[in-house]
Amino acid sequence: MRNFIWSSLMLVALSLFATVARAEKTYSNADLASDGIRLEEHVKNEGAALAAQPIDQLRKQAMAAVARGDAKNSLYWLAGILSATLEDSASWLAYSRALVKSGKTYEIQKDATTAAYLAYMHAKQKPDEASALARLGEMFALRQEWRPSLTAYRASLDLVNDPFVQAIYQKERETYGFRILQYKVDKDSASPRVCFQFSENLAPGRVDFAPFVSVAGMDTPAISTEDQQLCVEGLKHGEHYAIVLRQGLPSAVGESLLRNADYDIYVRDRSPQVHFTGKNYVLPRVGQEGIPIISVNTQKVGITIIRVGDRNLLPTVRSEDFLAQLSSYRVKHYIESNGKKIWSGTLDVASQLNRDVTTAFPVLEALGKIEAGVYLMTAKPADNGPASNENDEEGGGTAATQWFVVSDLGLTAISGRDGVHVFVRSLTSAKPISGISLRLVARDNEVLAKETTGADGHVRFAPGLARGTGGQAPGLVIAEDGKGA
Repeated sequence: MRNFIWSSLMLVALSLFATVARAEKTYSNADLASDGIRLEEHVKNEGAALAAQPIDQLRKQAMAAVARGDAKNSLYWLAGILSATLEDSASWLAYSRALVKSGKTYEIQKDATTAAYLAYMHAKQKPDEASALARLGEMFALRQEWRPSLTAYRASLDLVNDPFVQAIYQKERETYGFRILQYKVDKDSASPRVCFQFSENLAPGRVDFAPFVSVAGMDTPAISTEDQQLCVEGLKHGEHYAIVLRQGLPSAVGESLLRNADYDIYVRDRSPQVHFTGKNYVLPRVGQEGIPIISVNTQKVGITIIRVGDRNLLPTVRSEDFLAQLSSYRVKHYIESNGKKIWSGTLDVASQLNRDVTTAFPVLEALGKIEAGVYLMTAKPADNGPASNENDEEGGGTAATQWFVVSDLGLTAISGRDGVHVFVRSLTSAKPISGISLRLVARDNEVLAKETTGADGHVRFAPGLARGTGGQAPGLVIAEDGKGA
């Protein structure tokens, strides 16, 4: 009994020792560890028929096959060795090399990478660990997975500073390591900036990047960073800037910028552009000067106004288009299918170089009598001639779009257990309005019921209508006062 207990304790001790030994590994890769379990089982099965043969004989056969470049037989005899002892680091390393010589498929290269990782995990000495990690870096490079390759090479050098591995790592790092990919000048904003895109995330946390950025003529340039991007803010249109990103600029992957990067940046004037102030806009039928349009570096704005047909209100409101910026193709679709173009022309605007200029488009003056309903207005620069947004279909570029509602009625709808309640108030006075005709429309566009508001501006549709499902579920309330509001 004592011998059994002692043996059990020894096994536990050895198990703990193995766990501690593995915990001391400086490099880890969860995906490769998972693949390693699969590959060990596969190799064990492949070499099971040879497991009874003496290890020395298997090694002799494997070395002979490797020497004559016979990859197929190399794998055969190495599998026999590994089936007998899966912790043979040197055999896993040889197995990785033999796999690569046996073919170039993705699966072969993946297994060769996993075999190199197993060689590292089973290695007992630092030189052996370093050799396995260098092989792992080589395998990742073969698969053009540069960041994992650099990480493996770096881990190898941290164990043993091998000049040959160092040269490979340095060359790979210069080409594929942390570096500047490109830059872009954001000239079309009111406050222009230049942003530099890096290959990896910048160093996280409260890092002061100011020492690594120099702008001629600026003592303390404004700098912002996010993920892989660093931006120099507060530039001016029409100005040249000499910008230097200095060697040592830190990243999140333990690498820094290898050398200074010099840039001569010119901030051009803003492109002609037009946009609106917001997504939502309610336009009373009287007393409104217009809808504001913001223009930049243009003296004419092409305008198109479309009214959405009453029968298309429900599908329009439920669509992704509603309140969104539309492509020219979608604008044309609304004109041809869902609504009607009621006005098209140009608006003269003032122009101040690179400044936002706000001009109110006089909707009521342009349209005269305007019906209540849902409208969309599109705008774009038109200095080169009259703009016809709906015909500019090529490329499907986004047009500046303003959705607006023309009405004197403000609606509030609440669905409850006792039915659908609708409250109607004046947008001018906020007082309840009586005598308003309300239609409750289902999702399939069928009119479920009609009611008229009383003195309190309130209507309750029957509870059964609120419980409709599918196409018969309530979808929209339409109000009419008989005066086009």
